[in-house]
Amino acid sequence: MIFRILYVEDEDILGTLITEALLKAGYEVMRVRNGIDVWTAFRQFEPHVCLFDIMLPGKNGYDVARQIRNSDSKVPIIFLTAKIQPGDVVAGFEAGCNDYIRKPFNIDELKLRIATWISERFGRNEQQSPNEIYLDAFTFLPGEQTLRNESGSISLSYKESAVLALLYQHRNNIIGREFLLQKIWGTDTIYNSRSLDVYITRLRKHFANTRNTIITLRGVGYRFLLPNLVE
Repeated sequence: MIFRILYVEDEDILGTLITEALLKAGYEVMRVRNGIDVWTAFRQFEPHVCLFDIMLPGKNGYDVARQIRNSDSKVPIIFLTAKIQPGDVVAGFEAGCNDYIRKPFNIDELKLRIATWISERFGRNEQQSPNEIYLDAFTFLPGEQTLRNESGSISLSYKESAVLALLYQHRNNIIGREFLLQKIWGTDTIYNSRSLDVYITRLRKHFANTRNTIITLRGVGYRFLLPNLVE
C-alpha cells in the first residue's frame, strides 16, 4: 500500500526538498502552497498524513487543521514550523494536530515521525494488547501493571507500564520520543519529558540482567530490541 501525504508549505526550496525526500521514501505526495487550497486538496487527495506549516498565505495552519478536524478526527496532522514558543505549541494541539516538529529539522526525523503515525493509525489497529507478554526472563502483564520472573513480581506505575506497552508494540523499530509523550501524557512539556527519562531508566534497570535492550537514539527516540535481535 502506498501512503498519501498532503504537504502544505509555501517556501519553495524547503518544499521541493521535502517533497523529493518523501517521494524517494515511497510516499505519494501532494504539495499545496497556501492555506486556502488545502481543504479542496484534502477532499480530493484523501491523505493518510497531513504535514502543515503554520504561517501560510491566505489561511494559517491552525485554521486549516480545525477545518479538517471538523470532518476527520483520525487523520494524523503534523505541524512543521518555526513557531516554537510554548503558546504556539499549545495552540497547535488545540487546533487538532497530533505532532509538532520545530524547524529546522532533520529529514530522517520527519520520516520517522510519519512512519510512526502511519503505523499507529493504520498498521496496529488489528493488534490487541495480549494479557501476557514474554520478554526474555520476564512476563509483562499490562492489565496488572506487573513484571514477573522466577524471583517474584515487580509492580509498575501506570505510566511506566504504558511506556513499556508502547515500546513493545513498536518493538525492534524506532519509536519517536515526542510520539511517546503525546500518546501517554498528551503533551511534551519539560516536566513530562523528564518523567519519561525516569521511566526509561527504571525499565533499563529491570532488564539489566536480561537480553532486552532499550536503545536511546539521541534527539529521535528509542528502539526496544528483543532477544532475537540482540543475540
